[in-house]
Amino acid sequence: MQNHALWSVTRRELIAMTVGVLLYAGITGVTSFANLGEAIGGDIRPAIAIPIFFGFVFGPIVGFVVGAGGNMLYDAYAGWLQFPLSPGTGNILTDLVIGLLLNWEIGNGLIGLIPGLRALSHRRYYTWREQIWALLFLTAGIVAGVGFAAFTDIFLYPNANLNTFWIQFLPIVRVNLLNALLLVPLLLFNYARLDWDNLQWLRSKLLYRFLLAIMISAALPTALLSIFLSNQSTSVVINPGTLPMQLGLTILLTILFTLVNALLLAHSILRPLLTLTGAAHAMLENRFTSEEAAEFRTNVTDNSELSYLQQIFGQMAEEVLAREEQLRQQVNELQIIIDDSKRKQEVNEITESEFFRSLQERATAMRDRRKRQMAAESPVLYPVESYATS
Repeated sequence: MQNHALWSVTRRELIAMTVGVLLYAGITGVTSFANLGEAIGGDIRPAIAIPIFFGFVFGPIVGFVVGAGGNMLYDAYAGWLQFPLSPGTGNILTDLVIGLLLNWEIGNGLIGLIPGLRALSHRRYYTWREQIWALLFLTAGIVAGVGFAAFTDIFLYPNANLNTFWIQFLPIVRVNLLNALLLVPLLLFNYARLDWDNLQWLRSKLLYRFLLAIMISAALPTALLSIFLSNQSTSVVINPGTLPMQLGLTILLTILFTLVNALLLAHSILRPLLTLTGAAHAMLENRFTSEEAAEFRTNVTDNSELSYLQQIFGQMAEEVLAREEQLRQQVNELQIIIDDSKRKQEVNEITESEFFRSLQERATAMRDRRKRQMAAESPVLYPVESYATS
């Protein structure tokens, strides 16, 4: 996962905020009709996973804005916001907080902000240990966010006290934890393994088998969910006429979520297999380099069997390429030896021929004759002493 979880806000973070706010408000509007708790807001709300996930991925600011902005957008759509407050409390600031439910919007923002703090120092979610740390921050964010909102109600509403605090706090925390614990780890697991640069896995034939198996496995839970949601119709607090549409959209979102996660799961499994297949083809066509083999051996993301297979393939490829290079050098050396031997053989064939021996004898005879001629033509020189004695 790339290091983008910063306190600064760039274009990437602004886009993430916009998408997150719209997703949170839209999904909450579709699914908030069947209560899982006694308090208002204790309904089925899988959208609570969105600010948490965005916080883990994009940082605390994005997580806070998605949680607070998305919740405020939904509250405005549902008619929960009222300003100016009637009747008022006489304090403009208090009226503003109560009318716009600002303490609850801020509390919902904290649910995304606290997981974002984890993203400032750690952005990988491959192992069980990393997932457990994410769950701890997730739980802390929900407890702190709901606790802040429910506790500040004591200072805003005359009838609120510690008893009403617990009546609101416990059911909402329980429901939010249930939704978040089911969805966020799966989203983080798949996002950590997502590779946008390589979409070859979408053409894999194994992909369709994965999708079919997972969708069939999800059919029964989806059917049970629809029965459960239908039985919750007695807890509906909005217009009952919209219940069939909301129920249908909720089931559709469930199927869509299952499909997307099936795709991501297939991607996490198929990507290393396709990478190995491409490397094997490159080896077959002599296009696989020693640098790529070293990257295969060292670039291990987890301790799974696929990663081990990739590591072994990289080590094997390195050894094969090293042997090929050594063999190539030996062939070159042997070629040089063969060329020298061939040249010597050609020279011997020339020098040992009858014509070359005859030519050599004629050359020797000519040299000897030349020496005799030079000796006959040269004058005889006598020593000086012989003249003195005469």
